[in-house]
Amino acid sequence: MKIVMLSRHGCIRAVCKEALPLIEKGHDVHLIVNKITQGAERFASVHVYQDTDQLYEAIKQHSDADIFHAHNEPSWFVTMIKDVNQKVPVILDIHDSHLIRKTPEEQAEEKRRNPQAFRIAIDERNNFQLADGLVYVCEPMKRIVGTEFALTQPSIVLPSYVPKGFYRIDFDDWVGGLVYEGRIDIPDELPGKWRAFFRYSDYLELARKCQEIGMDFHIYTPRENEKVIDQYRKVAIMHEPEKFDRLIKKLGRHDWGLVGNLRPHTEWKNALPNKLFEYMAGCLPVVAMHADESARWIKEYGIGIVVDSLEELAGRWREHRDCRANVIKHRFQFAMENHIHLVEKLYEQVIEATRPMTAVIPIKRIDHA
Repeated sequence: MKIVMLSRHGCIRAVCKEALPLIEKGHDVHLIVNKITQGAERFASVHVYQDTDQLYEAIKQHSDADIFHAHNEPSWFVTMIKDVNQKVPVILDIHDSHLIRKTPEEQAEEKRRNPQAFRIAIDERNNFQLADGLVYVCEPMKRIVGTEFALTQPSIVLPSYVPKGFYRIDFDDWVGGLVYEGRIDIPDELPGKWRAFFRYSDYLELARKCQEIGMDFHIYTPRENEKVIDQYRKVAIMHEPEKFDRLIKKLGRHDWGLVGNLRPHTEWKNALPNKLFEYMAGCLPVVAMHADESARWIKEYGIGIVVDSLEELAGRWREHRDCRANVIKHRFQFAMENHIHLVEKLYEQVIEATRPMTAVIPIKRIDHA
């Protein structure tokens, strides 16, 4: 099957977690991307675009594709593909949505403070509805987004599992402490309408609390904003950005991997984030704090603990030994290779559903006798 993956960032998280197992199964997988990162060398071809004209041309070159697989952020990839190759079905991988970050009640409150705030993005609504098939990362995403936008097309739920080729057992020297990997923000760095959107990734208060109680808090982040880094460097142990495979190796040096935040946020309540499975790939037990969907997984498999405060974590710190043993026991259940057949079945279902129907007209024999 010829599959064309389309993404702004050709990173492991956005594309390669699904693409690499598909390539290993013998599919002809191509990549259209704005920025190349680790893993791109595995694709049959890579087309880097810098503007929409180049993106249009890249899509045109794959008119013989069996299916396009777009990854949202942005969502308008779907419209662009449909505009160029209307006969080729499009899968949209929904990694994120405005809908899961704020409830309608939170939106109403935010509107009173900031009229520019929004919960429903029109490009999300239009493109989510336009796609021929959908991949959701978790059940809350499917429930909330599917209900709000009345989405009825074929879909699957596929968390951001890590391909087993990135699993590590060979770690650098032990460091210990609590670690967080991912986006970090500071409130005054973001424009007004985005402040609430990224409120969940403000970890300054948590970092200060860790410093206050003597808990080492380590951060691995792709953020390069000097103002943000300088603020966090005062209260946390900052690490340089790492390539994906190296990051997994680094994570394994710590005692606990953090999912959630010091205070509840709607986004953390609903999310099943990349980092949960990346911690497990590095044999790292997970601590969930106000992260309901992640907590459900953690409790079911015993791969970590669920706490309401850093003080509670400090009191239960030594549990990381047993939790790590459970991570090692269960983590290969969550290798992407064990679940990629769901994507293949979705492809087949969508291709069949969008295949033009050929009418069969019976031939009537005329007797000239």
